[in-house]
Amino acid sequence: MFEITSKLSLKKFAVALAVMLILVKAGLLIKQRYIPNQTGAVKGARIEKLSLPNLALPPKTINRSQPNISTKFFALYSPESGYLVTGKDAEKPVPIASLTKMMTAIVVAQNMDVTKQITISRNAVSEIGSDAGLKIGETLSVEDGLKALLISSANDAAYALAENFQGGVQQFVTKMNETAVDLGLHDTEFKDPAGLDDGGHSTAKELAIIASYLLTNERLARIVGTSETDIYSTNYHLKHHLKNSNRLLQDELYYPGILGVKTGFTPEAGHSITVAATRDHHTLIAIILNTYLNTKDASAKEGARLLDWGFENLSWGS
Repeated sequence: MFEITSKLSLKKFAVALAVMLILVKAGLLIKQRYIPNQTGAVKGARIEKLSLPNLALPPKTINRSQPNISTKFFALYSPESGYLVTGKDAEKPVPIASLTKMMTAIVVAQNMDVTKQITISRNAVSEIGSDAGLKIGETLSVEDGLKALLISSANDAAYALAENFQGGVQQFVTKMNETAVDLGLHDTEFKDPAGLDDGGHSTAKELAIIASYLLTNERLARIVGTSETDIYSTNYHLKHHLKNSNRLLQDELYYPGILGVKTGFTPEAGHSITVAATRDHHTLIAIILNTYLNTKDASAKEGARLLDWGFENLSWGS
């Protein structure tokens, strides 16, 4: 069975996707369990992914009720089986704002030395939106940059990391898109490392795959599950306090069994979240994109509602 904290290489993960597709075409998998859905919703369908070394069966619905989720797009995904349980317009490409940073973190973790020191530029500090309060000329480790990126959704950290990538920001974004292709994603394209450019897009379904892959990296999984922490510059003796933008990790909306993963917002993308949680040894990933309610906690509340529906209405029994 797929373990959410196991270390899977990108190559191995991509091979799993390809092998699953072959099995689907060969008719060697069990039949899909289709679930009636909301208008515009996608029916239950297995994402072409193989769980190594064994293929887990998809969860079954206990009853035929459907989640009532107040958002334009959503997906509920079982990473153990690679199964898209239910969703609404889950294959429609849309802006994803800071959910982009999941791929930013993956590229950094796979291609940069986390002990390397990076220098914060004027350009990085000038980026609009959420930040970690980094200072021009400040140095910090790549690992602390990842913490700022994923915990505080810091745009200054996103650009600082990309600028220190071999080839700079442009080559970094190229690597993000190459990694998406390697994961078998056909409706995902990144334009910048922070998600500020709404020309970047993905789907709820493909974001579930990205989140699932991110969580196989123990370092990244640990970071996205951190509610708050401090990072320190190595030259200015500065401390930056980071509080996770994911409200489901905070006391007021804490979700039992939460693993992470990432929040996002731009006026075009709306309030969005990717959130994973484990209950009774099973993991679900909920993707909420562009909530109807325009409040800062809307995506967290809808994500919790979708996870609740999944854990209450799915059975992993044989």
